[in-house]
Amino acid sequence: MSLELCEMSLQQIQSLLRLTDDTLQNICCRRFTTEELFVDALRKVLGGLGRRGPAGIFTVFRREDGTTCCGRVFQLRQGEVVERSDEIVMDPSSSYAVNLAETQNQAETVISNWADSGESIDDYQANFSPAVTAAVGAPIKNFITCRISGERPGSLIAFNYPGRATSYDGDVLHGLAVLIGSVVALSEKMRETENAFQYTIEALARACEAAEEGTGKHISRVNRYAGALAANAGFASDFVQAVSFSAQMHDVGKIKIPNSVLLKQGPLDRAENEMILMHPVYGEKILGNSPRLEVAREIAISHHENWDGSGYPYNLRGDTIPVAGRVVKIADVYDALRSRRSYKESLSHRDALEIFRNGDERIDPQNHFDPMLLKTFFDIEHIFEKIYDSLAGEEVGTE
Repeated sequence: MSLELCEMSLQQIQSLLRLTDDTLQNICCRRFTTEELFVDALRKVLGGLGRRGPAGIFTVFRREDGTTCCGRVFQLRQGEVVERSDEIVMDPSSSYAVNLAETQNQAETVISNWADSGESIDDYQANFSPAVTAAVGAPIKNFITCRISGERPGSLIAFNYPGRATSYDGDVLHGLAVLIGSVVALSEKMRETENAFQYTIEALARACEAAEEGTGKHISRVNRYAGALAANAGFASDFVQAVSFSAQMHDVGKIKIPNSVLLKQGPLDRAENEMILMHPVYGEKILGNSPRLEVAREIAISHHENWDGSGYPYNLRGDTIPVAGRVVKIADVYDALRSRRSYKESLSHRDALEIFRNGDERIDPQNHFDPMLLKTFFDIEHIFEKIYDSLAGEEVGTE
């Protein structure tokens, strides 16, 4: 039996290691959440695919101020990890089993079986918060507690293993504790980096808009239009998120155009117009080759291309136009129609829809827009109207 347990424990540890390796390999090219990895890791320990595992796991972390511990009980139901409790709040100095591994001079892992305790089954339940036992819904007969180290210390308590909780099970739970502790620390550092990255990008977007009098909410509206259009067109959530954030960079190339041209009240001469037509190229160069800015770069270079190949700067046609650029083109044109410019008054939502249906001297919707995205636009045009109304009050200068 011990050999069988050892083999099952080894399989579980190897599975956790593969999860860690996959996460590290993908960390530079995908976003992940702590919750997403919790679920993957918990599934591997809770007995998925017939492997031995506990009936449930209580994950708990100290709040930043250190005054309380908060966590939830997770269990496996039909192969899926489900939360079986609301948030459980505990005093970090309590004597409950979840804190045993945090007590000074205790080992990182504590293993306990009711059959060895000399207590009655009812007395044994006093090791656990009443909220935990209520979430479990059955008497707890054994448990293993592991400390989670890091800037946000915490603990895992796994309960009701089949038969007895063993040192082999303790090794698996310790592996899970190390993985979760690493993921939490990495996730928080990445969040700090991501926040700094987003702040920098938003500052750059606003800097390129700042010269144009009355700007500000234009970039926020275009972000939201683009996200709504991409989501309702059925694109993957990662793409929707990327477009929702990157759309604000569509006109970043204007930062290289002199204010005397950008803000000119009268008609542009040929040289000035050619300079304006170069802003997609300037934007692509400014954004560079970073993988994190790939979608923003595609938007910057292609949001003035037309479906029939009549756009600029490269006269791309149809599916050769990056899809992110096709999405943002509709978002940008709608906002341009709704906003007052130096050369025109703002249009109502109804008048903007009329141009999206029948065109005007500048816009030919059937030839300029991706047909599928144009259909989606009409399906959700009321969302565009609500976005504009919720972020109205600041106008834009030039297109």
